[in-house]
Amino acid sequence: MFSSLRKTTQAPRTIGLITDFGLADPYVGQMRAVLARKAPGSCVVDITHEVAPFNVAQAAFFLAASYEHFSSDAVILAVVDPGVGTSRGIAGLEMDGRLLLAPDNGLLALTLQTSWATDVRAFDLSPAINAPSRVSHTFHGRDVFAPLAAWLALGGDPAELGREINPEELVRLPWSRPDIRPGHARGHVLHIDRFGNCVLNLETGSLGTPSGLRLTVPAGGELRYAATYGNIPEGGPGLLEGSQGFLELAVNQRSAAKRFGLSMGDEIELTWET
Repeated sequence: MFSSLRKTTQAPRTIGLITDFGLADPYVGQMRAVLARKAPGSCVVDITHEVAPFNVAQAAFFLAASYEHFSSDAVILAVVDPGVGTSRGIAGLEMDGRLLLAPDNGLLALTLQTSWATDVRAFDLSPAINAPSRVSHTFHGRDVFAPLAAWLALGGDPAELGREINPEELVRLPWSRPDIRPGHARGHVLHIDRFGNCVLNLETGSLGTPSGLRLTVPAGGELRYAATYGNIPEGGPGLLEGSQGFLELAVNQRSAAKRFGLSMGDEIELTWET
């Protein structure tokens, strides 16, 4: 596989993994076995395998929030792939030396929207689907993405496999683009953590430092804009500058998801004084 393409003899790059496979089934272990066989010596970091099934937006958040913490030559593979086996493509992003690899289903869109995304090149790596001699139509994570990630980790050049494309050609979905106007923002809940904090598709700092801030959809009333949980009264609601680079609806020592009746994917609206 990929034998006709060049690869260097450099030490294997670190490989990061994001999937919705969970840990009860053998899927993650099989992917890691392929990586170990094809890129021996590589350090594989499991970012998470607990993405909600088929939740591309949540996976996109985990990827956008995590990739910059890897070394500048890492390969980060994200596989949440409801369209596996269909005509959906495979996309790669080269960002500050790192290579991000995913199905072209919107999973890379949030990373492209972030202000810290620099030196970006995009590639259509769909020819990788035809590289293996044996491919399951329902498990490209093991049979296509893992071998491709291993090849890239050994120094494979994405430009040798697929054509370079304009990043704007990659699939983007509405949740990747918040609507921010003076005194008003509309966004989506990307993730709800175990504490009930609701991570939004609004970058930290994107609203400035708003005063008179209110959650209007769903009707939630006044929010305190805060940098820490301690700046919000216990049991009180706020909009927090989260550690992952995005704003979070939070209730100090309570669940914001329960307080406001929110689920992943829900739309929210915020207003403030201008």
